[in-house]
Amino acid sequence: MEWYWWLGGICGAFVLLIVVALGYFMVTDSSKRRRTVRDGQHVTAWIVQANMRLYQDSILDDPALVVISPDAETADDKDFMIALADRIMDLKDTDPDNCDNREDAFVAELMFDEAYVEGKRVALPRRFAGGRDVYLAHVFVYREDLPGKKLRRRRLTCAIIWEDPKSLICTCPPNTPTFREDEDDD
Repeated sequence: MEWYWWLGGICGAFVLLIVVALGYFMVTDSSKRRRTVRDGQHVTAWIVQANMRLYQDSILDDPALVVISPDAETADDKDFMIALADRIMDLKDTDPDNCDNREDAFVAELMFDEAYVEGKRVALPRRFAGGRDVYLAHVFVYREDLPGKKLRRRRLTCAIIWEDPKSLICTCPPNTPTFREDEDDD
Protein backbone atom coordinates (compact mmCIF):
# COMPACT_ATOMS: atom_id res chain seq x y z
CA MET A 1 0.00 0.00 0.00
CA GLU A 2 2.92 2.31 0.63
CA TRP A 3 3.94 2.24 -3.05
CA TYR A 4 0.63 3.97 -3.96
CA TRP A 5 1.81 7.01 -2.04
CA TRP A 6 5.09 7.00 -3.92
CA LEU A 7 3.33 6.65 -7.26
CA GLY A 8 0.91 9.46 -6.40
CA GLY A 9 3.79 11.69 -5.30
CA ILE A 10 5.72 11.03 -8.49
CA CYS A 11 2.64 11.74 -10.65
CA GLY A 12 1.92 14.92 -8.72
CA ALA A 13 5.52 16.11 -9.07
CA PHE A 14 5.40 15.37 -12.82
CA VAL A 15 2.18 17.38 -13.25
CA LEU A 16 3.65 20.26 -11.25
CA LEU A 17 6.80 20.18 -13.41
CA ILE A 18 4.68 20.37 -16.58
CA VAL A 19 2.65 23.31 -15.23
CA VAL A 20 5.82 25.19 -14.26
CA ALA A 21 7.43 24.48 -17.68
CA LEU A 22 4.32 25.67 -19.54
CA GLY A 23 4.23 28.84 -17.47
CA TYR A 24 7.89 29.49 -18.19
CA PHE A 25 7.42 29.00 -21.95
CA MET A 26 4.36 31.26 -22.00
CA VAL A 27 6.21 34.07 -20.20
CA THR A 28 9.26 33.67 -22.45
CA ASP A 29 7.14 33.68 -25.61
CA SER A 30 5.22 36.75 -24.45
CA SER A 31 8.48 38.58 -23.71
CA LYS A 32 9.94 37.74 -27.13
CA ARG A 33 6.76 38.87 -28.84
CA ARG A 34 6.62 42.20 -26.97
CA ARG A 35 10.26 42.89 -27.84
CA THR A 36 9.78 42.08 -31.52
CA VAL A 37 6.62 44.18 -31.90
CA ARG A 38 8.15 47.07 -29.93
CA ASP A 39 11.68 47.10 -31.43
CA GLY A 40 11.18 45.48 -34.82
CA GLN A 41 10.31 46.87 -38.20
CA HIS A 42 6.66 46.36 -39.10
CA VAL A 43 6.44 44.90 -42.58
CA THR A 44 3.87 43.50 -44.93
CA ALA A 45 4.30 39.75 -45.31
CA TRP A 46 2.71 37.57 -47.97
CA ILE A 47 1.79 33.97 -47.20
CA VAL A 48 3.49 31.24 -49.19
CA GLN A 49 2.02 28.46 -47.06
CA ALA A 50 0.42 28.18 -43.63
CA ASN A 51 -0.78 25.46 -41.34
CA MET A 52 -4.36 24.58 -42.35
CA ARG A 53 -5.52 25.09 -38.75
CA LEU A 54 -4.97 28.84 -39.22
CA TYR A 55 -7.80 28.90 -41.77
CA GLN A 56 -10.19 27.18 -39.34
CA ASP A 57 -11.75 28.06 -36.01
CA SER A 58 -9.29 27.03 -33.31
CA ILE A 59 -7.49 28.36 -30.27
CA LEU A 60 -4.01 27.29 -31.39
CA ASP A 61 -1.44 29.71 -32.74
CA ASP A 62 0.66 28.31 -35.60
CA PRO A 63 3.55 29.17 -37.88
CA ALA A 64 3.44 30.14 -41.54
CA LEU A 65 5.94 30.63 -44.34
CA VAL A 66 5.94 34.10 -45.89
CA VAL A 67 7.85 36.37 -48.24
CA ILE A 68 8.94 39.69 -46.75
CA SER A 69 11.12 42.58 -47.79
CA PRO A 70 12.83 45.34 -45.81
CA ASP A 71 12.01 47.62 -48.75
CA ALA A 72 8.49 49.02 -48.18
CA GLU A 73 7.85 49.56 -51.88
CA THR A 74 8.62 45.90 -52.63
CA ALA A 75 6.68 44.65 -49.59
CA ASP A 76 3.60 46.62 -50.66
CA ASP A 77 3.80 45.49 -54.30
CA LYS A 78 0.83 43.14 -54.01
CA ASP A 79 1.00 41.70 -57.53
CA PHE A 80 4.75 41.08 -57.38
CA MET A 81 4.72 39.51 -53.90
CA ILE A 82 1.74 37.25 -54.58
CA ALA A 83 3.30 36.08 -57.86
CA LEU A 84 6.59 35.43 -56.05
CA ALA A 85 4.83 33.51 -53.25
CA ASP A 86 2.98 31.42 -55.86
CA ARG A 87 6.22 30.73 -57.75
CA ILE A 88 7.86 29.56 -54.52
CA MET A 89 4.91 27.32 -53.71
CA ASP A 90 5.08 25.82 -57.21
CA LEU A 91 8.59 24.61 -56.34
CA LYS A 92 7.42 22.89 -53.13
CA ASP A 93 7.44 19.32 -54.41
CA THR A 94 10.16 19.82 -57.01
CA ASP A 95 13.42 17.91 -56.74
CA PRO A 96 16.19 20.54 -56.85
CA ASP A 97 18.07 18.33 -59.32
CA ASN A 98 15.16 18.71 -61.76
CA CYS A 99 15.14 22.52 -61.73
CA ASP A 100 16.03 24.58 -64.79
CA ASN A 101 18.48 26.85 -62.95
CA ARG A 102 20.34 27.07 -59.67
CA GLU A 103 18.07 29.82 -58.27
CA ASP A 104 15.00 27.59 -58.63
CA ALA A 105 16.99 24.67 -57.19
CA PHE A 106 17.96 26.80 -54.17
CA VAL A 107 14.33 27.72 -53.48
CA ALA A 108 13.12 24.14 -54.09
CA GLU A 109 15.65 22.99 -51.48
CA LEU A 110 14.27 25.54 -48.99
CA MET A 111 10.76 24.17 -49.52
CA PHE A 112 11.74 20.59 -48.61
CA ASP A 113 12.07 21.30 -44.90
CA GLU A 114 8.71 22.33 -43.43
CA ALA A 115 9.85 22.47 -39.81
CA TYR A 116 9.28 25.87 -38.16
CA VAL A 117 12.49 27.53 -36.98
CA GLU A 118 12.06 30.67 -34.89
CA GLY A 119 13.59 33.67 -36.60
CA LYS A 120 14.56 31.84 -39.78
CA ARG A 121 14.70 34.04 -42.83
CA VAL A 122 16.66 33.28 -45.97
CA ALA A 123 17.46 35.82 -48.66
CA LEU A 124 16.05 34.69 -51.97
CA PRO A 125 18.49 34.81 -54.89
CA ARG A 126 18.20 38.30 -56.41
CA ARG A 127 17.69 36.84 -59.87
CA PHE A 128 14.83 34.71 -58.55
CA ALA A 129 13.30 37.76 -56.83
CA GLY A 130 13.49 40.01 -59.87
CA GLY A 131 16.51 41.91 -58.55
CA ARG A 132 14.71 42.83 -55.34
CA ASP A 133 15.64 42.26 -51.70
CA VAL A 134 13.17 39.56 -50.58
CA TYR A 135 13.32 36.90 -47.87
CA LEU A 136 11.53 33.62 -47.31
CA ALA A 137 10.73 33.71 -43.59
CA HIS A 138 9.17 31.64 -40.85
CA VAL A 139 6.59 33.73 -39.02
CA PHE A 140 4.60 32.86 -35.92
CA VAL A 141 0.94 33.75 -36.35
CA TYR A 142 -0.92 34.72 -33.21
CA ARG A 143 -4.66 34.19 -33.70
CA GLU A 144 -5.55 37.22 -31.62
CA ASP A 145 -3.83 39.31 -34.33
CA LEU A 146 -6.11 38.00 -37.08
CA PRO A 147 -9.51 39.43 -37.98
CA GLY A 148 -12.01 36.79 -36.85
CA LYS A 149 -9.13 34.84 -35.24
CA LYS A 150 -8.29 33.00 -38.48
CA LEU A 151 -6.54 33.59 -41.78
CA ARG A 152 -8.72 35.09 -44.47
CA ARG A 153 -6.13 36.83 -46.63
CA ARG A 154 -2.63 36.29 -47.93
CA ARG A 155 -1.28 39.49 -46.41
CA LEU A 156 -0.15 39.82 -42.80
CA THR A 157 1.35 42.67 -40.84
CA CYS A 158 4.45 41.28 -39.15
CA ALA A 159 7.28 42.51 -36.97
CA ILE A 160 10.90 41.56 -37.53
CA ILE A 161 14.19 42.66 -36.00
CA TRP A 162 16.42 42.50 -39.07
CA GLU A 163 19.64 42.92 -37.06
CA ASP A 164 18.88 39.87 -34.87
CA PRO A 165 18.74 36.78 -37.09
CA LYS A 166 17.45 34.55 -34.29
CA SER A 167 14.69 36.81 -33.00
CA LEU A 168 11.07 35.85 -33.32
CA ILE A 169 9.24 37.02 -36.45
CA CYS A 170 5.57 37.40 -35.59
CA THR A 171 2.27 38.96 -36.51
CA CYS A 172 1.40 42.39 -35.11
CA PRO A 173 -1.64 43.07 -32.92
CA PRO A 174 -4.49 45.01 -34.57
CA ASN A 175 -3.84 48.03 -32.34
CA THR A 176 -0.34 48.45 -33.82
CA PRO A 177 -0.14 51.67 -35.88
CA THR A 178 1.12 49.82 -38.97
CA PHE A 179 -1.48 47.04 -38.84
CA ARG A 180 -3.31 46.72 -42.16
CA GLU A 181 -6.69 45.20 -42.83
CA ASP A 182 -7.73 47.24 -45.83
CA GLU A 183 -8.40 46.02 -49.37
CA ASP A 184 -8.80 42.39 -50.30
CA ASP A 185 -5.60 40.76 -51.47
CA ASP A 186 -6.64 37.49 -53.03
